Amino acid sequence: MAFIPYPPAPEFGWYEDDRSTVDSVADVPESSTASVTPAAPESSTVSGSAAPATSESSAAASASESSAAPSSSAISTAPEPSSAPESGPAHADITPHAAEDDISDWDSTVLSSAFTSKAPQKTYLLHNDVTGQTIVIDKSTLLGRKPSMDVPQGAKAERVEDPTRTTSRNHAAISIDTDGALWIEDYGSLNGTYIIQDGQETQVVKGTPRQLEAPSTVRIGDQFFHFTEQAER
Repeated sequence: MAFIPYPPAPEFGWYEDDRSTVDSVADVPESSTASVTPAAPESSTVSGSAAPATSESSAAASASESSAAPSSSAISTAPEPSSAPESGPAHADITPHAAEDDISDWDSTVLSSAFTSKAPQKTYLLHNDVTGQTIVIDKSTLLGRKPSMDVPQGAKAERVEDPTRTTSRNHAAISIDTDGALWIEDYGSLNGTYIIQDGQETQVVKGTPRQLEAPSTVRIGDQFFHFTEQAER
């Protein structure tokens, strides 16, 4: 009985026939004992175990190749997606202030020099509690997100701080006429101008100025301003 060196054999005495095996080896002549080597069984054992592994690996390789073949052919035969046309309609800017232009003719608005008082006797305030902005209305005033600076002589432009982005570029204007009355006009804003007084909200329609009284609330887009008369100092 030959002893295979790998994996390591159990310690002597582990098996019941260890003693009988040693006795039989002792009876064999020294020369025949020397000729018996564990190499042959080891190599045969190793080669015997290696052969199935080789066949298994080759089978696995062939299986992977056969499974890979359809996917490569599928890729090669798959229709290429049609490319998007190079020239197409440009995406429109849908922000509330995208289509507005500067107002070049002020003759028919509340900012007209013939409409407003040259020296108003009173001063008014527009105050926004959310942004903390206060706009002084001491002359004809154009209000907007980015108002035109080209306003009639004697008028001014004031930028409205608007985190909601609902204020148009040239949104509305407030003026004091020659009789001291207040007027507000919308310049075609997309989100509108409203007067809120006694719980009633009234829209200011483009081209139709409405009289404004203090105190009241003015809604410009989604921004609410308290409109009050400034106390005399």
